[in-house]
Order: sequence, then structure tokens, then C-alpha cells
Amino acid sequence: MISLSGWAGRAATVAGVAGASAAIDLVAKAVAEAWLEEGAVRGALPFIDLSLSFNHGISFSLFPAHDQSSLALLLAIQGTLTCLVAGWALAAGGGLERLGLAAIAGGAAGNFVDRLMDGVVTDYLDLHTGGIRWFTFNLADVWISAGVVLLLLDGLPLRRGDRSAGGGT
Repeated sequence: MISLSGWAGRAATVAGVAGASAAIDLVAKAVAEAWLEEGAVRGALPFIDLSLSFNHGISFSLFPAHDQSSLALLLAIQGTLTCLVAGWALAAGGGLERLGLAAIAGGAAGNFVDRLMDGVVTDYLDLHTGGIRWFTFNLADVWISAGVVLLLLDGLPLRRGDRSAGGGT
């Protein structure tokens, strides 16, 4: 069995989590595009439907990129932030923090590659409850949200221990 420690272990963890997250996201988007028609709704669960849509902007369609120059700018910003988060994941001190940042980087990479290939990000998961529809998203967004939850869990005092009880600061 190969054991990686130090920088190699961190790099393998980050590359594995981010790469798998991005790959799963891109495959799911391809399946959604092949299986769903834009605007048509297919029921999946009581709180989620499948509904194909395309996002020209970032979260909640903010800052839409409808021309080549705005698309290039959005890709440059998105690519830079994805690389920064991946670098942060490599430098992370703890495993949970590293996993959370790697999941965020993988989700961001999935959306970056999708936008690079198609000029838009494919969304297909339509969250709702009762008569209220919230937003449509994709697995990349799930990975990003899961990564944020891992970062929050990593920051909990119960997780890190009470530093003030240790007598030092």
C-alpha cells in the first residue's frame, strides 16, 4: 500500500476530491442536457424537481455574461478564484478544512469548465417546498455548499477544543 504524507498527501487529497467533484458534476450536467428539455419539469422528490436551465451569470444569475468580453472576464475571475481556493486547500492545516476547500474548488472547477465549454453553466436541480420555488442549481453548487458546511464544522469550538482552557493563547 502506498502511503503519502506531507505535501504529497495533501496534494493527492485535494486533487482527488476536487477532480472527482468536478468530474461527477460534469457527467451529471451532460446527462441532464441529454435527458431533459429546457423549461420542462420532471418531478423527482417531494422537494426537488429536474428542470434544465442555463445560467449566464454567477450565483442566482448575477452579473450575466452575454457577450464575449464579459464572458472572458467572468472566466478569468472564476478561474483565478478556483485556483486560489485550490491553493488554500493545499496549505490547509487540518483534514476537514482541506476536504471542505477541495470540495469548493471541485465545484468551482466544474462550473468553470462548463462555462468554458458552453458559455453558460447548466443547472437542473429545482428546489422547492409547498408552492415556493427557490432556485435551480447543479451538483457543483452542492459540492460548494458541502465544502462550506465542512469549513463551518471545522471551525466549531467543539471540533477544535476550547483553546482558552489550555492556558495558552
